Amino acid sequence: MFLFTLAFLAGDVCLQQLSKLPSPSFLLIILLLSLVLHLCLHKRISHFYLITACILGFTWSAWQAHQILSWSLSPDLQVKPLIISGEIASLPAKDKWGQRFLFSLDRLQNLDLKDRRLLLSWQDDSQQLKVGESWQLKVKLKSIHGLQNPGTSDYEAWAFQNGIRAKGYVINSSDNRRMSSYWYHHPIDQLRQRLRDKIASLLPASPNLPWLSALMLGDHSGATSADWKILRQTGTNHLMAIAGLHIAMLAAFVHLAVSWLWRRSTYLMLHCPVKLAGAASALLVASFYSLLAGFSLPTRRACFMLVLLIIILLMRRKLAIWHIWASVLLIELLFNPLSVLSESFWLSFVSIALIIYGMQGRLAPRGWWWKWGRVQWVLALGLMPMTLFFFQETSLISFAANCAAIPWLEFCIMPFCVLSSIFLFIIPPLGKLLLYAANYNLSILWIILTWFSHYSFASWQHAITSYSVFFSSIIAIILLLMPRGAPGRCLSIVWLLPLYFYQTPWPNEGDVWFTLLDVGQGLSAVIQTQTHLLIYDAGSSFYQDMGERVLVPYLHSIQARKVDMLVISHGDNDHIGGASSLLAAMPVLSIKTSVPEKIKTAVTDYCSSGMSWQWDKVRFTFLYPAMDHLGLSNDSSCVLRIDNGVQSILLTGDIEKQAETALLKQNASALRATILVAPHHGSKTSCSRKFVAAVHPSSVLYATGYLNRYHFPHPSVVSAYQSIHAAQFNTALSGSIEYHLGQAPILYRRVHARYWQDKA
Repeated sequence: MFLFTLAFLAGDVCLQQLSKLPSPSFLLIILLLSLVLHLCLHKRISHFYLITACILGFTWSAWQAHQILSWSLSPDLQVKPLIISGEIASLPAKDKWGQRFLFSLDRLQNLDLKDRRLLLSWQDDSQQLKVGESWQLKVKLKSIHGLQNPGTSDYEAWAFQNGIRAKGYVINSSDNRRMSSYWYHHPIDQLRQRLRDKIASLLPASPNLPWLSALMLGDHSGATSADWKILRQTGTNHLMAIAGLHIAMLAAFVHLAVSWLWRRSTYLMLHCPVKLAGAASALLVASFYSLLAGFSLPTRRACFMLVLLIIILLMRRKLAIWHIWASVLLIELLFNPLSVLSESFWLSFVSIALIIYGMQGRLAPRGWWWKWGRVQWVLALGLMPMTLFFFQETSLISFAANCAAIPWLEFCIMPFCVLSSIFLFIIPPLGKLLLYAANYNLSILWIILTWFSHYSFASWQHAITSYSVFFSSIIAIILLLMPRGAPGRCLSIVWLLPLYFYQTPWPNEGDVWFTLLDVGQGLSAVIQTQTHLLIYDAGSSFYQDMGERVLVPYLHSIQARKVDMLVISHGDNDHIGGASSLLAAMPVLSIKTSVPEKIKTAVTDYCSSGMSWQWDKVRFTFLYPAMDHLGLSNDSSCVLRIDNGVQSILLTGDIEKQAETALLKQNASALRATILVAPHHGSKTSCSRKFVAAVHPSSVLYATGYLNRYHFPHPSVVSAYQSIHAAQFNTALSGSIEYHLGQAPILYRRVHARYWQDKA
């Protein structure tokens, strides 16, 4: 079972590396061929079944992928008013922009589309949306299309594994109407929403409200990025999700309580064994709690494992713990093979594998504290390579933080949460009192975690960008967690060395590496020389902070420790919005901008025309604005030229034709560049013919959002650059664009293409 499951998993993972999904006929052929070969060769080759298992994993995952990809939003329907009908299929999440929810389609215009899922937002707080309600809505939709950059999360992969094929927003219209609502449509989610509303009404001003909802319902929608940062730095993210630890503790408590009560009754003991009653009660309550949490991946894993353990217990059979782990893994892969695209999948199953591996084969130590401490130490150390690989950060104090937080949470918070969720419906005054107790104890826990997170050494930010370094770290952990005295254990230090000493490549002297990040409708570019780093603009902070979501993770992925200069071209949000996140994340030695009043620091100054300096034999020069051209909004954008003597880059911000004319009068020959980031994202208010002729770039880059409402780049601009035969690239279509000057561009979507990604 163990090897079969690992082979099945390997086949599943192999499929996710493909840029094109194999056809159903091809899948059928290889499946039938593998089954025939297995029947013929399994007696001659003892482990041939592993090849069959790998092919089964590959084809099962591919079949599920075909089911999801069988429908996609037609290009002629995108960003157009449409009438749809269906059901609200998730708890509506509220934020400052309105409400977000999953919508299960019945009809789109005149098409019947059963069980197709959309992600919708509605900027109308007056609508009291309820899960399970049937609605007719007027919407604008577009295909799922996420930002694609090194070091950042893949939104398209998340949407794909959750079966979401399009997203959009509701247009306020008289066509919007609630059609029906029945208690038997999503009954568990309706119960979850009622409980969430009760909690919010009783604790409207509590800062702990998002985490109480998380612990009781698995709903994290109200959590802030600052709160998540505290959890990341202390390594306690897992505590604020309903997962294996909470479910196991609840099941154990129910088993003990029911068993104790059952023994008090002779009648009950004669008709049903105590062990069966306790196990059945524990399973029933744990299953209901898992459903109340939305039956997320960690809760499914814990629930499946609990079911197997109880079955084995009642059957009085012995089964190796690794076989139980493998069985649960196989059940999850059969339930949703696409869950391997989620970090949660790997962290959930690897954490259990680490506990089994790190605690098995040892002499039983004395004292419960040693056992408890070892579990936390094994998890803190064992998950370090994976958290660095996925999140570029790991907590160095997770052992201490978890040793303090877990007992408090499990014994002083979770019982009150569980009991209050029951009594709020049965005896509201008692439920309210229990909820207040949970809130008070959670406040104490949050003070402790905040105190831990304030230590300067709380977390280590270090990206693992090489698969060889990642697997080397895994081998080191396997050796390090072997029993004391095992041969080869001391070699773990050798295998760990690449983790500490590996450095991501940087340019040689005189070379320039330029990366235009995909930040949607905004601009952010990173320029690297041999020993220096310059950031030009930081993206927006409208719906999401691009500094926090894209720029900072990218800098961590290249192992940047400081920024030598941050240039903010002008004060529009799509250029300056992410600057505060960057300033909070790492030291910035100098800031140049046309709007210094918007970034008031000791190192902020104007980007004056004529200012020039040299880093690593690369010349940087501000061509614009002069002091008499400030205060002109877009036409005051800082214009920066970068030249290594062979090729050059021109960054122009949002300048328009007025600024272009001023630059041409000032020194037209200085505008010549190999690579041009198109002024104002390719707006028709820029790109005069004289400016295009003066710059005459080989490559033109557009920083735009996918299907943006401004329709950038404008066809006239595209035509102007076509007339000089310039290669044109758009971040909306290619993801981030990286140039090592003198080489072909690296288009992130092309290099990291996957079969589920939007092919627009």
